[in-house]
Amino acid sequence: MSRQFRPLAWSVPVGTWSGTRVAVSVWFVLAAAVLCRQLESWSLGLLATLVLCISVLLHEIAHVWVARATGGWGDEILAWPLGGLTFAQPTLTRRGQVLTALAGPGVHALVCIVTGWAVWHAGLLPDALNPFSNWPTMTLTGGIGVAQTVIVLLFTINWALLLVNLLPVHPFDCGHLLEWTLSDNLAEETAVDLFLRLGALVGVGLVVTGMVVDQTGWHGTWVVGLGAVVLVLNLDEIAGRRAVDELETALLDYELSLDEVVEEYASIETEAGLLERWRQRQEDTRLVEEQERQREVERRVDALLKKVHHCGFEGLNDDEKRQLRQASHQYRERETRPGETV
Repeated sequence: MSRQFRPLAWSVPVGTWSGTRVAVSVWFVLAAAVLCRQLESWSLGLLATLVLCISVLLHEIAHVWVARATGGWGDEILAWPLGGLTFAQPTLTRRGQVLTALAGPGVHALVCIVTGWAVWHAGLLPDALNPFSNWPTMTLTGGIGVAQTVIVLLFTINWALLLVNLLPVHPFDCGHLLEWTLSDNLAEETAVDLFLRLGALVGVGLVVTGMVVDQTGWHGTWVVGLGAVVLVLNLDEIAGRRAVDELETALLDYELSLDEVVEEYASIETEAGLLERWRQRQEDTRLVEEQERQREVERRVDALLKKVHHCGFEGLNDDEKRQLRQASHQYRERETRPGETV
């Protein structure tokens, strides 16, 4: 899970089951408060919350199990009142994706099939099928009353979860199917952006619908709450993806600037190499010229020494004497270079 500030993802870890980290959302506390108020009984409200929590956990376990069975993986479950905020990663095949996505709603459908006959037999099916109507009459008096209440709660809650997860928006299961379908026909970024914007639009539509048509016997408040959740989650996902895009852009800019620095440094090194070679050539030219001057001096000295040998030192004029003294002085102070003798 992201470590960002995401209140909807606040949860309490409950352990690791078969290699899967399991956590339960703290928002079940709010769900318990709402259910206790609507059922007008704290005992019925807590029982309904327990049924809701177990139903959601079974929903998420089914996702993980089917994902693993079809070649995918799942290592985290975060159960919250309307389903899960983490999704098992299915294999990339269409079969694996569809089966993994439908595994959760399939659990709710199975529970409704198993308990539906008993609810129908009790004459409570019409009320139970309408998730926005008043709750069916339930009681915790006597063994039969408790058993019937548990069955009615199982049917009503799982039916509501099934309907919610059939909404083709983020983060519900049929929403994943729509996202994958869009990605098959559009560029991935375009598909995701369209999908999330559609989810936000649906959220706004649910909020408006709930506020406009709320009336006695039809709890539009639930529709408003559902729409608000859908809207917030889709906007949060849009913001999260934009933050990731901005981070990737910043990293790309950093890499490009780093490449420019490397290229500039290489250019500097190249320029430094060219400068060094120019200096070396200048030094070599200077040495050649110096050696040529020395050879010229040596030839001049040899000629003067021959004249001294034939005519004596007094046979030299003043300029020749000065040249001979300068050459003698240079010979004494000049350091002999390696491989060179004076």
